[in-house]
Amino acid sequence: MKYTFILFLLLVACTGYGNDGSFYAAGNTLIPLKENVVQLKKEILNLTRRSDDMQVDIYFEFFNPGEEKELLVGFVTPPAAGDVSGDAEAHPQIAGFAVMVNNSLLAYKITRMEKSGFKLGKDIAQGDDFVYHFTVKFKKGITVIRHSYQYRGGSSVEAHHEFLYRLTTGATWANKEIEDFELNINMGDDVVFMAPYGFNTKKADWNIVGIGKVNTAGKATMRFGGEDTRESAVYIRKGSLQLKEKHFVPTSDLSLIMPRLYIEYLSWCPANEKNDFDELKEFFDKDTAQARIRNFSNAQLRLYRNLHYARKGYDFKDPVLRQTFNKYIWYIPDPNLKPEGFTEYYFNKEVQQLLEEEEHKRNAKK
Repeated sequence: MKYTFILFLLLVACTGYGNDGSFYAAGNTLIPLKENVVQLKKEILNLTRRSDDMQVDIYFEFFNPGEEKELLVGFVTPPAAGDVSGDAEAHPQIAGFAVMVNNSLLAYKITRMEKSGFKLGKDIAQGDDFVYHFTVKFKKGITVIRHSYQYRGGSSVEAHHEFLYRLTTGATWANKEIEDFELNINMGDDVVFMAPYGFNTKKADWNIVGIGKVNTAGKATMRFGGEDTRESAVYIRKGSLQLKEKHFVPTSDLSLIMPRLYIEYLSWCPANEKNDFDELKEFFDKDTAQARIRNFSNAQLRLYRNLHYARKGYDFKDPVLRQTFNKYIWYIPDPNLKPEGFTEYYFNKEVQQLLEEEEHKRNAKK
């Protein structure tokens, strides 16, 4: 007896991009379409950013209480949209697609949704979506599925990178939950990014594996898909972000956003703290930077000049600098770090302007 299932990546598309952004693909989990007795017992989801792409590696354990069933399985990904080329729209932005069931790789085919013959709701797939389809044998008891692929993320005027992954479909199996869920996110080293505050009514119990901080009280509220969302700011100096949940029932999905600097700085410190870098956007505006610098106080000049060292973790002995930087998410002082050999890659030109202005103010006092 056959039942029809679908494994899909569903893009929760950002609207109104126009020429202000682009989006290519997103991640997702398994979802059943018809009668379902199979339970999702375990999911280990590993996301690793590789520049503009996200590498996805997933381990699933499914439990079938009945006899072996051969199921039709599919994977749906929408075409690229926004400020992208026609060639990008014509092909799925998925690479290295592979499904392994009980240690055997499966053959698959790709077709457009409108030509596939599958009867799916519009909330799942549109006519021009791409469908990867294949068959899976769910034996009685546990069936292990390993799934890997790489998809291209998006970008916008507010974000260098945006990656979407739909988690809510994990609760559509017979047990209506993911009994044992683990999520590992590696966005790279020395990065600030936004992650969801939570996936249901409670705060996500994020854990840093390595060196970093999570700030759930920042000022920044990113706009995504036209809706305001509460998010946590994450700083990873080296390592990854992890979430482990038992009986996980997500009611919202995963979005990972690496904001551009003029948005990112809003999340650097708690909302009840004074953000000393409120003028950062103007500071990096080529047309106004020099004029703004002339109006900086000596304290501001000193603070901005030392921002690069603070971001790298320099352990300031000066109590004023130490106290000021302590409230920022990325300040994790390292007593073993020496300033020798530091390069001003982060604010190279601007730091030189700050030094020149400080010298100018000193000379003016003589």
